Amino acid sequence: MEIPYKILGTGSFLPELVVDNEMLAKIMDTSDEWITSRTGISKRHYCVTETTSDMAIHAASNAIEMAEMDPDNIDFIIATTLSADYTTPNMASIVQAQVGAKNAFCFDLNAACTGFVQALDIAMRYLNTDERKTGLIVSSESLTKLVDFEDRRTCVLFGDGAGAAIVSNRQADGSDLPEANIYESFIGADGTGGEFMTGKAFERANHPFIPEDMVFEPDRFGHETGKYLSMKGPEVYRFATTAMPLAVEKAVERANLPLEAIDFIVPHQANDRILQASAKRLGIPTEKMISYIAETGNTSSASIPICLDKEVRSGHIRRGHTLVFTGFGGGLTYGACVCIF
Repeated sequence: MEIPYKILGTGSFLPELVVDNEMLAKIMDTSDEWITSRTGISKRHYCVTETTSDMAIHAASNAIEMAEMDPDNIDFIIATTLSADYTTPNMASIVQAQVGAKNAFCFDLNAACTGFVQALDIAMRYLNTDERKTGLIVSSESLTKLVDFEDRRTCVLFGDGAGAAIVSNRQADGSDLPEANIYESFIGADGTGGEFMTGKAFERANHPFIPEDMVFEPDRFGHETGKYLSMKGPEVYRFATTAMPLAVEKAVERANLPLEAIDFIVPHQANDRILQASAKRLGIPTEKMISYIAETGNTSSASIPICLDKEVRSGHIRRGHTLVFTGFGGGLTYGACVCIF
């Protein structure tokens, strides 16, 4: 379909502390060679004093600045995270208050690493109306507070950071866009694989009306790592290398475009081997598959908008480029969106 839309601005934020593989090797049984050969990750950014909301505010402010727009003209904010600071207020409302977008309605979305893709698709549905709409999508993750640093299989993968994008069906000054643009998506999920990536929220309430002899039912997924994330790597790898290329193919097909027409794929940054395998399965040059994983590690839902902002600010992604955003994550969730920058 064709929708009048434009990505007016992008933004990102990475914490100041950079932790490379050699630093991790000093506190656990691992090495730079072990991490790099299995993941493609060389370093990642860790929060010290920054919170998930702090990073979201920085990334959103940077996107607003690039768009050169008045925050009063933002109509909605969608925040994506699986590592929020609070259950309530939601992160979107915290961002709204801090950036001055007083006219925006706000909500959070948790689709794990697919969060930005789903949020963008929801935003596009709002834009595809007769109303003038501008939306801020901000994805922020503090994964270091969710990983077990005694488990080298998982902790070496993750980093912290935030990314944002402003999308609108009007120009930043409120005037009409010259024409509609191609937009299409393919969003899916496979809940039968929920056990492959889990993270507990709260313990079951111990209220005074529970019978003393009551035996609690076991955890639905057999989650055994307490407050920490648990991931079954081989199963996630097999899912990712199938689901992500499938989502890209379906979205591009729905857009009536050949794969050759895609300038760049901006994927979720989980593992360089996954990116390479996906490019091979799609039959596209690896240089079209944008990767920053060596510098940032896996920042979950923030990874796609961080990559987008880096590429836009470097001049590598320019106006008129046809892009595919694609991701996969816990749930299991997956999806892809085709759009014009």
